[in-house]
Amino acid sequence: MTTKIYKYIGPGILDIAFKRDEFFGFKLSYPKDYNDPYELILTIDFDDDLGVVAFYNEIVRDISQFPTSCFSKSPVITPMWAHYGHNSKGFVIEVDEEKLREHLADPSLGDVIYQDTPRSELSKSFDMAYRRGKPRDMMFFRNGAQSAAYFTKHTCWNYELERRLVVSNDDVEVIDENMILFIPTECVTAIISGPRTTQDFKDKAAELCIEIDSQYLEANIGKSSSKPYFLDLDSNTYTFNDKNIISCNDYCDDCREPISKGKDYCVWCSITEEDEDIAASGNPLRRFSDAGILGGYIKGFNSIGKKPNK
Repeated sequence: MTTKIYKYIGPGILDIAFKRDEFFGFKLSYPKDYNDPYELILTIDFDDDLGVVAFYNEIVRDISQFPTSCFSKSPVITPMWAHYGHNSKGFVIEVDEEKLREHLADPSLGDVIYQDTPRSELSKSFDMAYRRGKPRDMMFFRNGAQSAAYFTKHTCWNYELERRLVVSNDDVEVIDENMILFIPTECVTAIISGPRTTQDFKDKAAELCIEIDSQYLEANIGKSSSKPYFLDLDSNTYTFNDKNIISCNDYCDDCREPISKGKDYCVWCSITEEDEDIAASGNPLRRFSDAGILGGYIKGFNSIGKKPNK
């Protein structure tokens, strides 16, 4: 099974992203314009003498800026749906990584490493360049520092599970001052609507999937798990196994949420009217409500321990 990567987008981006026939276009940025102010600096430890820092600056100067785009290794990250999927109203575009590589001449595509300290493996390379002063040592360190800078972020971002794509300026087109990379729609293997995506956008995505011969899925929030599950237009259930979206054979006959093997319904859909009646009879607040005193009881209870208003 091929590796898939995931691009979170807002609902209004869908039409723009697929505006060009047979291509999916997405925005790239230079790292200096990213929302992480520490992009490109986690290379070596700068807590050293001035001569060492000056030598580092002489070799590296400013890290070269290349068009960069961020993907994720997972389509079920709630903060990603919130931040980049417009509070779960947008989409996730599933991209086949192998087909993406085939389209680009020389892409740099790799996992981001999350850490709060500089990359230790660069220390030896820098030490050698500093001591020996040979051109090849300086180039080895400079190239290593550039690679580390692009693929290192602080641990506070580790929930993103980022897989970063870096390309050359020749790979992108500048449209309305935005750098856009166009890849064939054959690279797009699925479009996933969010749990809060409106029906009109869902309909657009489903029609688009037919046009580009891609799978259409809808993300759903279940009650039995903290991870979304997916349904296609035929209500078939799918889950994400930390690598790929796969078909699920064990699901609730009612809500279609994944469940343990051997069961017909999830625990929520298994609740009967009798269960609800028993739960209600054991709830003393119900009796307060029936007597018309629940509001007063709640107000009095919540005032316990509080200072009275002067």
